[in-house]
Parts: sequence; structure tokens; C-alpha cells
Amino acid sequence: METQLTGPWRIAPDVVLVPVIEPAAAGYAHVNSMVITGREPVIVDTGAAEHRERWTEDVFSVVEPRDVRWIFLSHDDPDHAGNLEVALEMCPDATLVTGSPPRPGRGFVPPPGRTRRIADDESFDAGDRRLTAVRPPLYDAPATRGLYDDRSGVYWAADCFGAGTPVATADAGDLPMEDYLEAVRAFGAGLSPWHRWLDPRIFGRHVDRLAAMEIIAIASAHGPTATGDRVARVIGAVRGLAGRSDPG
Repeated sequence: METQLTGPWRIAPDVVLVPVIEPAAAGYAHVNSMVITGREPVIVDTGAAEHRERWTEDVFSVVEPRDVRWIFLSHDDPDHAGNLEVALEMCPDATLVTGSPPRPGRGFVPPPGRTRRIADDESFDAGDRRLTAVRPPLYDAPATRGLYDDRSGVYWAADCFGAGTPVATADAGDLPMEDYLEAVRAFGAGLSPWHRWLDPRIFGRHVDRLAAMEIIAIASAHGPTATGDRVARVIGAVRGLAGRSDPG
């Protein structure tokens, strides 16, 4: 499968998206990671092992390995933790932060003393910013944690807000608004098919949490990044999935 090499994209002054975009059945699919280039640099998710060469080249063109202090893992699915072992080896001063350390049989188990567990709504300091684990409204692994950077206003949503795209782009602004929102609804319905049984009031509280945050960009591991007026619109699109029997 041919991989589209779009290269790192700075979505905020100190936050860089590291996208991998490849042809899929009906357009393009995304496997993204992110780097926060603050006083204590953070790698957010580590992509898929099949993209290892390009992933390491792109990530470490943004930050020097020995400068990395944190590796945040949203969950241990292979397309998020595929290069974790390499990242920990190359970044000897980095601590892994995750809600669910990789389990035996699921992949690499990090060395003792280099893992910090984080609960939903728990924060940690990364030098010049405070990072908070905020579970996204939709997910496929119960231990999933999103990550909110209070300094940049960027929210990493893990699998949530993913979307297939008709063109190879990491920027939701390149797509017509309604086409983008429909793609997010379709992806979310497939990611968490139980959405149709959710109580809209309970689900709404999780969405309200995001809507109340000062988010300037929503970055997803599996779709383009939403900025500007697309942030509120895409949160609204996910809100509308509760109780629906179809993805539209």
C-alpha cells in the first residue's frame, strides 16, 4: 500500500502533527501521532510498526530524542503503540504516561520505573504547560485517554473525531464542511457502534466537557485536524450520534 508522506505539520506554535496518510477502500486513511515541543517535549502516541522508518524520521526531525521527557500513549492498540519500544530506546530520559500500560501479549512491556499511570481528568506538568488526560466521548478501548494541552489549546482525541478523506490531507479545512462532518459521524459510528444505545443525557455530559474547554484544535489519530469554526461543529456532530441507529 502506497503511503502518502505529507510530513510534519505545525498545528499550534509548539504542537506538531506527525501524519501518515495512505490509500484506503474509499479515499484515504490516517494513522497520526503528535509532538509537543515545549520545555519538556512530549511524543503523543507512537503510530504503527509498519510505518516505523518514516515515523522515526518525521518525529525526530521535530525533536531530538534525548530532549524528549514524556511519551503519552492514549491506549495500547498496535496503531498507537507500534513504535513505543523504539521511542523508549531512543529517548532514554522519557517517561511513559498512559491509562493502561501495554499488556503482556499485546506488545512491548516498558522497563520498570519508566511508566506513570494516569486517570481520567488527572494532570501532569511538562515544564511550561499542564497536560490533562480527558477521555474522548467515543473510543474502542475502555482505558483510552485523550490529552489536553492547556498552553496551546490542542486536544488529542485518540480515535475519536477520526474520518476517512477523499484527498490526502491532514487539515479538515481542505474538505467541505458537511462532507467532513458526515465522515466524522460515519467513523464514530463504526468506532463505537454502541452509540445508538447511549443515553443522550449521559453521553452529552462527556461532550459538554469538551465543548466547555478552550480548544483551538482537535487532532485525531485517524483523521484530519479540526481548527477554527470546525472545532465546535465537529463536537456537535459527535454529540448527535447518541441514540441514533445510523451514522448519518
